[in-house]
Amino acid sequence: MADQTAVTEGRVARIVRVGLGVIVGVGFVYLAMRNVRLDEVVTLLAGATLAPLLLAVLAFVADFFLRAVRFWMMLQSTSGRDLPLRLTIGPFIASFGMSDVLPLRVGDAFRILWFSRQFSIPAGTVMGTMLVERILDLVTIAFLGGVALAMLDLKAPPALVWNFQLLLVIALAGGSTLLFAPALLCRLLEMFFNRVKFAPVVVVIAALKAASQAVRQISSWRSLVTLTIMSLALWLLESVVFLGAWVSLGGAIDVLMKPFLAFAFSTLGTLVPSVPGHFGPFEFFGLQAFALAGVETGIAAAVVLLAHLILWAPTALFGVGWLMFAASRAPDATRRAQNAD
Repeated sequence: MADQTAVTEGRVARIVRVGLGVIVGVGFVYLAMRNVRLDEVVTLLAGATLAPLLLAVLAFVADFFLRAVRFWMMLQSTSGRDLPLRLTIGPFIASFGMSDVLPLRVGDAFRILWFSRQFSIPAGTVMGTMLVERILDLVTIAFLGGVALAMLDLKAPPALVWNFQLLLVIALAGGSTLLFAPALLCRLLEMFFNRVKFAPVVVVIAALKAASQAVRQISSWRSLVTLTIMSLALWLLESVVFLGAWVSLGGAIDVLMKPFLAFAFSTLGTLVPSVPGHFGPFEFFGLQAFALAGVETGIAAAVVLLAHLILWAPTALFGVGWLMFAASRAPDATRRAQNAD
């Protein structure tokens, strides 16, 4: 009876989370698009030139290959094992595609289970590696957003600029603390919430412990610096998607920092729990950044929507295709690789 109650409560919790995500996503879509003329956006999209978009897609492919290599390097360090790169790339990218089309970050759970089972790595090790990966991304994108904000001559009200600066400082400071001192943060939380059994607090402390263990297993500042440089490179590659969309729709090349700023804040917007694919927060924060940079609403909306399509469609299609055609053969390939090792 108790087990049935727990199952029911878990099902209800998942339904509530999905429902809240839909509400948040729809709310942000409304806030983002309420002042946008869709006929103007459609006209702009119809006139897009192809060459910059091809460059954007190629940069995105290179970005995800580099992401897969970074995760492979990190997982080798945290697991202490030699892992085959060729068997890492497919499921890694597929996990992003699953999260792009399925709710509750299913792709993250898939990645933990897949790499844990196929390579006999403890699930906590995989989770800790993923947490460090996400923290690296947060620190990097906050840094790049700060650079773009500093380089632009903004004409927006000081209060609005200050809000953007505060968001970046919080993201950068929080991410840096999580990356370089997760054990200290974990001890502080345990000290303040020692007697608290509130589930979210317990989950956060467990996640910090996993991240702390992963950072220790990466073992050296040199490795962290290398991973940080790779993170900068891959995010710069991904920014080409926004820059390509901007140029494709007639944006001036001499003001590329404007779409770069929108890229940084759209990406930070994906931290907000929402519908699969981050539709809503991505558009809202991107349009806010464009408004801060003085870009007209129509072109801003067209760029954000086009960039989001390029960022969403390839991984979503890859995830579906990989599940249909490659997933069933991957376990045998993994076992053969392990036997060869």
